[in-house]
Amino acid sequence: MWTTESLVDQGVIGVYYSLQRPVRSDGIVGTSANIGYYAYEAFGMTGQGEYNLVNLFSSAVNPSNSYFSFQWKWFYDGIHRANDAIAHIPAAPMNEGKKKRLVAECKVLRAFFYMRLNELYGREGLGVPLYTEPISPSEANKGQSPEADVWALVIQDLTDAINESNLPNNQINGEGRASKGAAYAFRGRAYLLTKQYDKAVADFAKVGEMGYSLYPDYKQLFKVGQERCQEMIMSVQYIEEPTGYGTALQKYCAAFQQGAKDSRGCWTDLQVTPALVNLYEVVVNANTVKPFSWSDFFPEWDALSASSTANRKVFFLRDEKVNGTEVHSTITTAVNGELNKLSAQAKDLYLPEGNEARLKLAYANRDPRLALNVVTPYASFKGVNSNSTAEGMYTYRFPVTGKNYLDQSGAEPNLNKNLPATYYTSGSCNAQAEFKYIHRKFVGEGLEYARREQNPVDEPIIRYADVLLMWAEALVEMNDLGGALAKVKQVRDRAGVPTMAASFADQSTARNYVRDERRRELMGEGVNFFDEMRWKTLRQTKFDQKVAQHAWGGTESTGGTTYEWIGDQWYTWPVPKAEIELNKNLKPTPGWVY
Repeated sequence: MWTTESLVDQGVIGVYYSLQRPVRSDGIVGTSANIGYYAYEAFGMTGQGEYNLVNLFSSAVNPSNSYFSFQWKWFYDGIHRANDAIAHIPAAPMNEGKKKRLVAECKVLRAFFYMRLNELYGREGLGVPLYTEPISPSEANKGQSPEADVWALVIQDLTDAINESNLPNNQINGEGRASKGAAYAFRGRAYLLTKQYDKAVADFAKVGEMGYSLYPDYKQLFKVGQERCQEMIMSVQYIEEPTGYGTALQKYCAAFQQGAKDSRGCWTDLQVTPALVNLYEVVVNANTVKPFSWSDFFPEWDALSASSTANRKVFFLRDEKVNGTEVHSTITTAVNGELNKLSAQAKDLYLPEGNEARLKLAYANRDPRLALNVVTPYASFKGVNSNSTAEGMYTYRFPVTGKNYLDQSGAEPNLNKNLPATYYTSGSCNAQAEFKYIHRKFVGEGLEYARREQNPVDEPIIRYADVLLMWAEALVEMNDLGGALAKVKQVRDRAGVPTMAASFADQSTARNYVRDERRRELMGEGVNFFDEMRWKTLRQTKFDQKVAQHAWGGTESTGGTTYEWIGDQWYTWPVPKAEIELNKNLKPTPGWVY
């Protein structure tokens, strides 16, 4: 494998390939496959799935759960590939400088895999088995090394990479490989997780010195043209190629009427939670924001909630009329059907012409990232026609009388030729009875992509905004609240949203604000789940709701998912039962019943 330069290049690419598709899709989307970092959203507070998550969040969860075993194997696959490269590249017949660079790259990758493995399975001092040399299957018999030893290896690997003169400072407009900037970012994160805050701050500062900074346009940041811009420190590389080298985010996260040139009909199996949408603040003026509250827009919200959360649906129903005239009798029938499910008190609050305008005010004047990250009710998006040969606009409405494309007879503009030109066909989730928040971030617009299931947009593992917010987090723990505010302000200034001193009035307030800012900024990137786990906040942020929710919240539709907290042992994932049975030196994880 490592006997020629060409084979070495292929071997190292194989290590990078291990970064792709870290999550098994069973119970998250409607097919069985390995999918991208966006799938971690279903595990955190920022996202919700359409199915049962294979009982991951139910009282039936146990060490045999397929997610526990898949993740364990995925991490070790990357580790063993990296070990093979690190051990054999030095003897390969090729340029010494290149060999040293490739070894350094593989050490960064090995550190990443061990970091993730340790923070899921090695908490509370438990650690995970440490392998640093190539082994045969029969030699995979180590027990857990202490957690501190695993962190020491992670930090040493990253330090080796930082000290390697042949490793470039950055990969801006480069090949998408590991760099010194990535090593500093990951080492800073390791220091943050091990509460060495001063060292974390020093490393995060070095990331900027390596050339990384914020890209000025938040929307364009997540397009193909910016995949290797100055903000993207380490990403999973994808190309739009038919045999499996792209990401399927579009298919699983987009509205039904979206797609690509080869196919239409996206599944919307992964959605955004109402809890996250509610975190995007209201912008009062150029210097002031305030927390969002539904009661500011609907004074009856709390009273209706007390009677039944289902009654809040009245505020989310579409208009029956436009300019005093019925949109169509089928629309009126559908709306009345929903109204008849509600209490008389709720029905009286419906406005036949103006209900949509009233609700849209709740999403106006919000943190601009909300509109860029999420398709909110009655927002418009660019989709495709029924055979993916043309694109056009849709408006996300509820209820819909069918999953219509703009060129089909059931589309409202085709049912009623007197509608204004700006009255677009109604968009929907794949499950048309649902009205849930839909992902917009990373999703292609109209015919932007050639393939629905093989999108070319790279998935960021770590970018500079993430570094700035971890930097702020470390400064909060050091009680440097002014310094933390300055880092958060950089991220929010880019988005065009004010940062208020009151949000950093004391350490507890600042800590919670930085955490919320991470949730707002990094949604859809698979970051939040690992944040909630390390903060030990998942019980409050995920399990405070029992089910996957419609935009109006509530428990009237489970979406196939019921969340049941089993105890704080959930914060340390169990060593998979199958691994315990294969390797008697592994110790069962305390708190879990094997």
